[in-house]
Amino acid sequence: MPQNKSLVSEEPSSFILKIQNDELERRLFVAHSFYVSIKRDWMRGTHMLFVRKDAFIGSGTIDRIVMLDDLQEEEEKKMCIKNNWYAKIIFSKLARFLPTVPVQDTPAAAQNPLALHGASISGPEALQIEILARAKIIIS
Repeated sequence: MPQNKSLVSEEPSSFILKIQNDELERRLFVAHSFYVSIKRDWMRGTHMLFVRKDAFIGSGTIDRIVMLDDLQEEEEKKMCIKNNWYAKIIFSKLARFLPTVPVQDTPAAAQNPLALHGASISGPEALQIEILARAKIIIS
């Protein structure tokens, strides 16, 4: 008897975060954190890809998400409110791609570049992007 193929992927989704400037990129790779204003189904273990301008610059795995109300430092809360950020993502593992991987060479090339921030990407597509990185600096 033929089995029905599920239309829902069993692979967990990965997500793309667009890194807007040097300060956010530095904070990501030094402090292992990134503040977000968009809401997605992020959770511990979610795989993230980071894009800057027109290239993927690295990837990471979420350790935990700290909501605005749970942030301990007042200055950090003020900064989040000022920038309309609702949470801080803390990463357990990060990798920086050297050289960067041009978006046009990846499965994400078909997506609107302006809509990449927060976009979901399948596990196999994320793996393809990771494989395209010739070298990675692992930051744990």
